[in-house]
Amino acid sequence: MLAKWIVGMVVAVQLIFLANIIREYEAVRTDGQLYKLELQVRDPYDLFRGNFLVLSMKEDRIKMPDWQPGWDDKFYVKLQADTKTGFAKPVAVSRDFPGGDNWIQVRNSGGMVMEGSDTLLLFAYPMDRYYINEDVAKSTEEKWNKALQDSNSRCWMEFRLKKEKAVITDLKINGRSLREIR
Repeated sequence: MLAKWIVGMVVAVQLIFLANIIREYEAVRTDGQLYKLELQVRDPYDLFRGNFLVLSMKEDRIKMPDWQPGWDDKFYVKLQADTKTGFAKPVAVSRDFPGGDNWIQVRNSGGMVMEGSDTLLLFAYPMDRYYINEDVAKSTEEKWNKALQDSNSRCWMEFRLKKEKAVITDLKINGRSLREIR
């Protein structure tokens, strides 16, 4: 009888843990602040995970802060939507989470570039993969590559951000959802 009770408690704790993860994900997806980031995409294949798009954002650098993060260190970047284009741009950086729905945790990707007289720190966003249906992966990759080669096309990701957590809601080419293009 004691063994059944212990197994029941273990199962209950696991279900509560999973329910909490799903609840947090849904809260970000439905209530988070909507942002758009322009993309550069490539489509690798992983034997264990299948096909997915690796999302490479164009706005992946910010002016070097007073402190220098180490390789792969995590820090926070404040995003602000450009009033003309609607695309998000990093505008501030912080070691600690300052609070609010416009800060996202990123990691140092280990690089720096010079732009004029400014040194810019390169960073990686946490949402860098988008898994797609195996049946449409090849045709989707071809459409993304064609759009990226066309200078008149724009590819972007829409995501929701709430309390430093981000959830991808859609990928778009020239305003059309990836779901429509497939």
